[in-house]
Amino acid sequence: MPLWPLLLLAYQAPATFQSEVSLVQVDAEVLHDKRLVDGLKKDDFRITDGGRPQEILYFGKEEEPLDLILVLDVSPSMARVIRAVADGADIALRQLQPGDRVAVMVFDHGVLMDFTDDFPEVGNKIRREAMRTMSTSRIQKAVDEAALHFLKQPRTRRRRAVLVITDNRGSTNTGRALTDLWEANAVLSGLVVIERASVAVFSVMQPQSLFIGGIGNLVEKTGGDIVNLGVNVNDTGDGLRRVIERLRMRYSLHYAMPQAKPGEQRKIKVELAPESARKYPGADVHARTGYIVPAAR
Repeated sequence: MPLWPLLLLAYQAPATFQSEVSLVQVDAEVLHDKRLVDGLKKDDFRITDGGRPQEILYFGKEEEPLDLILVLDVSPSMARVIRAVADGADIALRQLQPGDRVAVMVFDHGVLMDFTDDFPEVGNKIRREAMRTMSTSRIQKAVDEAALHFLKQPRTRRRRAVLVITDNRGSTNTGRALTDLWEANAVLSGLVVIERASVAVFSVMQPQSLFIGGIGNLVEKTGGDIVNLGVNVNDTGDGLRRVIERLRMRYSLHYAMPQAKPGEQRKIKVELAPESARKYPGADVHARTGYIVPAAR
């Protein structure tokens, strides 16, 4: 049977993919001179899987709904930052569109608010959490918990993203975080802000070399983005808005999954087509670098 009727069936169903064909979904962001590149089309991209070119069968952008998990670092050094997040949450969440959903998690406390499209209530929840502090910096563990929460959800066409708001001073590595993010098909992005008053304290009590559990490597390999505000806590609300805007404007590319064993780890590469690369010389394409072949359904 030709492939295109199966694809038609898959995309006529808004809830879940049909089992007749397996598709790989890749979200991509393109930056040129540190600015988002808008208006690209399917033919502007090239994808390889295991080194072999793949045909892009479906291409989307802002029309695809987004599921976003906000993960809040409420360690003592982040208290003023989280209050700033709370103050700017309502404006930042306006970047989302009808059909999008948000969940809220806090380090070591799991899901405090499950997926909802009630964005004003999400803002209220963040404001309530801004009063909480926890003595934990297990950033990668929190990221992994977010990925595992996505794995509990039905697999649909909805795009998935985890956004961590943190000072990126993690205390432990978690070996499963990347694998689980790939399996969940979730992009990891970060808003990194450091409370100025804590910089000197941390540099004496905990040298930077001890912070081994940050998100930089995970962000890169899932194709995400980091907005790093440094010590500019007052810019936190606008920084949150910028990260959500970038997540909302990513391109979504789908191709047929090559024949592979369930659980196999595959390497992929997304880049601009030659003509587009000449148009945007030196452009950065942020997309995940691999995925895990799902079990048969």
